Amino acid sequence: MLIASDDLIAGLLNRNGLKTGNGNRWTRERVTSMRSNHHIPVFKPAEDGIEPWLNLGNAAKLLKIAPKTLRLAAEAGEIESIHPLPDGPWILARTWLITTAAQSIAERARQNPKYPAGSHPAQQNLFSSIT
Repeated sequence: MLIASDDLIAGLLNRNGLKTGNGNRWTRERVTSMRSNHHIPVFKPAEDGIEPWLNLGNAAKLLKIAPKTLRLAAEAGEIESIHPLPDGPWILARTWLITTAAQSIAERARQNPKYPAGSHPAQQNLFSSIT
């Protein structure tokens, strides 16, 4: 997946406490070297400006819902997403946002504007057992 610059990748790896094989912190140069050694193409923005991969915030804007709504849906497995590092971004393909599941999540959020994040399935079970 060509979704991030070498600088961003280095920052995410360091934030997650991951080290190089020699125990060093990641730098742009080390990520570039690793990418080059494994023949992974360099990231470059889409020429038309329509990126195929979006972070959680941009994906939520596209669906016109709150990022928390989308994150809860992703955590619950209601929408396809990638979260490769515990302290890293959620990543969604633009094509995943035009699915029935994504549209259903957005519609559910719009039907309940008082709670735009919607209800997580675990919360629904908790509230139904209280009432």
